[in-house]
Order: sequence, then structure tokens, then C-alpha cells
Amino acid sequence: MIIAIPTGVKIFNWLFTMYLGRIILATPMLWVTAFFTTFAIGGMTGVMMAIPPVDFQVHNSLFLVAHFHNVLIGGVIFGYFAGIIYWFPKAFGYKLDEKWGIWSFVFWVLGFYVAFMPLYVLGLNGVMRRMNHYDNTEFQPFFIAAAIGAVFVLIGILLQIGQLIVSFKNRERLRDHTGDPWHGRTLEWSVASPAPFYNFAELPRVDARDPFWVYKQEHLAEGHVHPKDLHFKPIHMPKNTAAGFIIAMFAGITGFALVWHMLIVGVIGFLGTIITMIARTFATEVDYYVDAETVKHTELSHVKEMI
Repeated sequence: MIIAIPTGVKIFNWLFTMYLGRIILATPMLWVTAFFTTFAIGGMTGVMMAIPPVDFQVHNSLFLVAHFHNVLIGGVIFGYFAGIIYWFPKAFGYKLDEKWGIWSFVFWVLGFYVAFMPLYVLGLNGVMRRMNHYDNTEFQPFFIAAAIGAVFVLIGILLQIGQLIVSFKNRERLRDHTGDPWHGRTLEWSVASPAPFYNFAELPRVDARDPFWVYKQEHLAEGHVHPKDLHFKPIHMPKNTAAGFIIAMFAGITGFALVWHMLIVGVIGFLGTIITMIARTFATEVDYYVDAETVKHTELSHVKEMI
């Protein structure tokens, strides 16, 4: 119940967020809907397994395997795919090909359900997991169906790889010149794609739930302010440093050595962590300013299609 109740609340949060919304079934939304459905099924079967009589029947069976993958793939992988496709243009400057994305979605989701739904039936019938042979031939059609589903998933994965390759080859056609390819509501879509290294030319003012959406409704309808008329200021930036990475490596070595009682290795890792931290505290060249002309040039280079 500790897991099921908050999860159920979140699913209703997401559904009511979509309610009365202008939903566009682009690939990120397709993956989100698959995530809702698959994760809900995994959650319900998880509640079933929390009931002792049911768990007595399906414990360590293929029912558990199906439930586990319902949650992991539906609740993690499908959500990851939605997020990756949605924010891909913000990271790399061009969208992923929709046609290839839809086909990969179809094979992935179809393959998942064909592969794992038969396992629920097999688990309820007492088929244990981690067995390479089963004598009851009545179960064979379910195993064949699951194998076919696995092949469909493989095709979906290959189509995703193809989507990345095709999108890279056609990146100029798929280029995001506006910074806002999804007509988004949140602030990351107010900057160029990919985002400038300093993020925002001016710190955004947040005085509404969706400030960028409000800005577009109020200002763009009246006529967009041309960036050439804006006054840019120098931006204070931190310099890059490898200190954090080095500390993490030494700290990891220290932890490993403590677990396995490796005294010398542990001392080396600990001293390396401390020395790196001390050396970092004596660093004086830790920041710099991006001059206003560089900021202006960066901002004006991507606004041709925004005006």
C-alpha cells in the first residue's frame, strides 16, 4: 500500500493534467500513454502479489517476471523514451524523425505485451522462472508467443537505432531554429536549441505557473520585441574544473577499500580526496565573465525564424 496508493495518486495527477488539454499525439506523448497503461498494469499486479494467498501461488513464478518487467519497462524505459525524444532537440538542436519513431513505438509496445502477457498466464499455472525446460506441452504456445514478442521488441530497438541514424543524416531538415519545437510551456523552450552555454541571457522572471506560456500569449500576440532592441549584459560564469570528478574517483576508491578491508588502497583514496579538496580551496581563477557582445551575437544567431 505504501507504494500503490501514492503511485495511483500520481497516475490520476497525470491523467487530469491531460484532461481538456490540447493533446498532440507526437512520439513523446505516445510513449507517455504507453507508460501510463503499462505501469498501471504492473502496479495492479504488484498489489495482487502483496496478498498472501496470491503470493503463495505465484511466488518465484513467471507471474513475478511479468509484473517486474511491467513496472521496470513500463515505468522506467517508456518514460525515458518519452523524455529523451521530447528534450532531444533542446540538447542537440534537431528533432528525431517522427516516422521512424512511430514505427519503433508500435513494435516496442506491441512486442512488450505479446512477450509478457503470456507470462502472467504461465505464472498463474505454476510455471517457475529460471527453468530451461518444461515437460507440459500445453504451455508451449504461450512460450512461442512470448518469443515472438521478444522479436518484435528487438525490431523496435533496431528501428530506434535507425531513427537516430536517419535523424542525424537529415539533421538540417529536422533542425530546430526556434528553440520551441513543441510549443512548450516551460522556460527551457525560451532559449535556443541547443541551449547556449550560459543558458539564459537574462535571468527569467517567474510570476506565473507557466511564465513562458504567458509570455507567448501576451507578448507574441502584440508583436515580438526584436532582440536587436534588447540590451545585453555581461554574464558571470564559473570556470570548468575536474576537481569534482577527481574527488568522486578517490572517494569511490576509498569506499571500495573500506568494504574489502584494503588498508593501503583506502589510505591512498582518502588522502587523494582530502588533497584534491584542499587544492581546490586555494584556486583563485574560478570564474569569468561572458562579455555583452558575445551574448548579443549568440542570441541574434538563432532568432531568424523566431521573428
